Amino acid sequence: MGKIAIELNVPDEILKTLDINRLKRIIEREIIIEHSVKKLHGRFRGVDLKRLLEEVEEEWTV
Repeated sequence: MGKIAIELNVPDEILKTLDINRLKRIIEREIIIEHSVKKLHGRFRGVDLKRLLEEVEEEWTV
């Protein structure tokens, strides 16, 4: 896995009160979400998503 360093514009007294591991998990999750969204955007670029969602709704609605 890669490593990065981030400089935050937050006072030291606030940084000392934060759970760094929790922040790390949040950032990792956001990066994965953004990557997934970009992949999906590329995959469905030429598709009419509104029409596709309507078809799915019709198919799965009881």
